[in-house]
Amino acid sequence: MITLHPYETDADEMLRFLLDFCAVSTVNGSKHGENDGAQFLYDSLKNMEYFKEHPDCLFLQPVEDDPLGRCNLAAFLKAPHPTKKTILLSGHIDTVDTEACGSLKNLAFHPAEYTAALLETDLKEDLRRELQSGEYLAGRGTADMKSGLAAQWSVMKYYAANREKLKVNLLWIPVIDEENNANGIHQAVRYFSSLQREGYELLCCIDSEPTITPDSKECGRIYLGSIGMVTPFVLAVGKESHVGEYYEGISAALMAFHLGIAVENNPAFTETFKGKDYPPICCLRTMDFRKSYSVTVPNRFAMYFNYLFVKKRPGEILNLISSLSRTSSEKAFAQMGKTSMAAKVIPFEELCAEYEKKTGKNAEESLREFMLRCPREMDIQDCCLNFVNELCGILHKEGPAFIIGFLPPYCPSRVNQRESAAELKIEAIVRKLIDSRKKDHIQIELSEVYEGISDLSELGFQGDSRDISLLQKNLVGLNAGTPYHFEEMQKLDIPVVNIGPIGKDAHKLGERLYLPYFKEMLPKLLLDFIEEMQA
Repeated sequence: MITLHPYETDADEMLRFLLDFCAVSTVNGSKHGENDGAQFLYDSLKNMEYFKEHPDCLFLQPVEDDPLGRCNLAAFLKAPHPTKKTILLSGHIDTVDTEACGSLKNLAFHPAEYTAALLETDLKEDLRRELQSGEYLAGRGTADMKSGLAAQWSVMKYYAANREKLKVNLLWIPVIDEENNANGIHQAVRYFSSLQREGYELLCCIDSEPTITPDSKECGRIYLGSIGMVTPFVLAVGKESHVGEYYEGISAALMAFHLGIAVENNPAFTETFKGKDYPPICCLRTMDFRKSYSVTVPNRFAMYFNYLFVKKRPGEILNLISSLSRTSSEKAFAQMGKTSMAAKVIPFEELCAEYEKKTGKNAEESLREFMLRCPREMDIQDCCLNFVNELCGILHKEGPAFIIGFLPPYCPSRVNQRESAAELKIEAIVRKLIDSRKKDHIQIELSEVYEGISDLSELGFQGDSRDISLLQKNLVGLNAGTPYHFEEMQKLDIPVVNIGPIGKDAHKLGERLYLPYFKEMLPKLLLDFIEEMQA
């Protein structure tokens, strides 16, 4: 049985830190927001005695090739007796915007005021009851995930003042851009790889994403892994004709609609892992590329999907999309009375090969040039789809055909496979942490996979060289931001765990943090885990 850690940092101080941190607007993609957040964290540590004596151990880490020039924070707290053994703590600085907060959006970065203002509005009964109880604090970032970083900050502060209790190093890396293209963690991966080359042994990484759960508010969760996310796309290529001569052409929209119905919520994609069912695939966006009204049958129509996966490989996913493309096109043509027709399915890599053969240009370089011409406000997914559409135009592609592939972002899944000593040790520690709380009637559950997507995905690639090759050839814009270094991720293979606060409604109007668990339980869980991990 674990002896509970005698935690000495004031929980009220941690809450004040959280309120001050939330007041720094760190909306993803804003002009200065994420860098302001990194600077806030830097300033919170720089006057601690350890970092005054070791200023080289605290620095802002520029993210290479980041279009906004953003920085991660790195704080390296080294054990008093030199060692290469190191535990990583990480989480993301950025938040989503406050548009969901409506007329109260300007208050959303000030949780106390925002909570009070929310109570003056028309709310769902469960949200009103929880806010009135005083046990919940609402506001952007309260749950996702400034509270997690606040708890990690308190742990860093504790060990900075009690270094004699450290047998391993602690490296705290709050990163930018988790809510979009994961540029921050990609830069951190480069840094972790350089540390490994210097001989550092990275024992594990602790993230503190919130437990976003509809279950009992008293129930916390500790996760042993993180779900993967991929964004499959299809671009239907039909044959243009005037709507008055409908049957002379082939509607790309009709082809895409049939495919959308075939893919959406298809149980062939839904995964079950260790007895739990994970979310279905769903369409996020459709587009037809036309700039204005036209009475012609659309000849190109695209859509992309969000797919959260646990164990499925990229090739399996692409093969499923390919198979459904064929069968759904047959249904579309049957609806038009063209029963002998079927669409050709063209992976993106084949389209690129045809383009390079015809033009003599490199497709990836052409994509970079194309992206420079895209409006600044256009997101990377739309930009990449427009590039695929441009290739179809250059090659004079006529249907029926489907171009298939992936769009950014891509997050690998990361599961505890119980194959290494480190993975087994983490599972054992987590079970002991949970058991040690039962006598106090504190309910904490072990979960295999964090379903909210997290940066833990990037700390080890659990695929093989075929998966890497397929992604490199078929993920449009793979290296448009900070490049994916799959080989480095494979070598890293850092065991992971998520120990975070209890929150609800992340990204929504009622985003809120359960205060008793945050103040009384979370820092102790983090400290107890570190104590056991360094034993």
